[in-house]
Amino acid sequence: MSSRLIGLLAVIALAVSPALAQLPPLGGQPTPLPAPPAPGLPPLGGAAGLPPLGAAPAGNLSVEAVNADLKTARAANLEKRFADAETLMLKDTAAKPDQPYLWIELGLAQLGEKKYTEAESSFNAALSGGDTAQTKAPAGGFYVEGKGTAAHQSITSSAPPPNPKSKPEIEGIALSSLGEVYIRTNRIPDAQAAFDKAAGAYPAQAPLYYGNETVFFFQIGNATAQLDAANKAIAIDPNRARNYYFKAQALTTQAQVDPKTQKLILPAGCLEAYQKYLELDPNGQFAPDTKAIIAAAGASLKPVFKK
Repeated sequence: MSSRLIGLLAVIALAVSPALAQLPPLGGQPTPLPAPPAPGLPPLGGAAGLPPLGAAPAGNLSVEAVNADLKTARAANLEKRFADAETLMLKDTAAKPDQPYLWIELGLAQLGEKKYTEAESSFNAALSGGDTAQTKAPAGGFYVEGKGTAAHQSITSSAPPPNPKSKPEIEGIALSSLGEVYIRTNRIPDAQAAFDKAAGAYPAQAPLYYGNETVFFFQIGNATAQLDAANKAIAIDPNRARNYYFKAQALTTQAQVDPKTQKLILPAGCLEAYQKYLELDPNGQFAPDTKAIIAAAGASLKPVFKK
């Protein structure tokens, strides 16, 4: 690949990176960055007016206290106060190890802290109903823009703990989060299998899972896996614009420069994917980069797809 193309791709990467900071790791369309911590929000305790977590002995937390802690941990994760969320959920999972939502929130905090070994253990505990954590606790104790947390869920005293196998959202969140852990630790086949399982467990969120798998592979620079994930995401949801952008971006890594015209020679399907992105989101956050690539290839900006 020529130095000119390398320079162009470097500019694209630099231009895209700030935008990715606004992409929720397990969310669909780009969203604003989380707001700073709300004044007065207790960094480790439950909701305002409730006693601190330590007031109740391990194993004796009330349902109300656990739900307040879960709400506080979710807010902390959204605000990227991952250490606060982890501390709180470590205490609660020790007291209530059979509650998968607590393990999920703990795993998301640890994922945010890049504690991948601990996060992996937490997400597996969510899938096992706490069994894996009780048989083998990871180092450091028990055991992501919200990373797909089922924020509407709460813990009740009138029913047994939810069985992950009967709660597709638990399986979907935990498996897709494990997929991210595997990507961050360079276990690519395991990551792809985890996302496939997540999509199978919770088909309603499959477009979201594959879309985020695409972004995660983009972030680590694995264009082959990125392209595969983007194609899966597009097959399930052909109307989500950003998937076409990331498909095209992956294909652009195979581009060459015509030595005579100095124009980009894009591989098959690349230009069409860029144009489809513009058709679906003509003023989107990646539109300037997309137009720059199309211009560098000497192609027309006119969409080739018709609505």
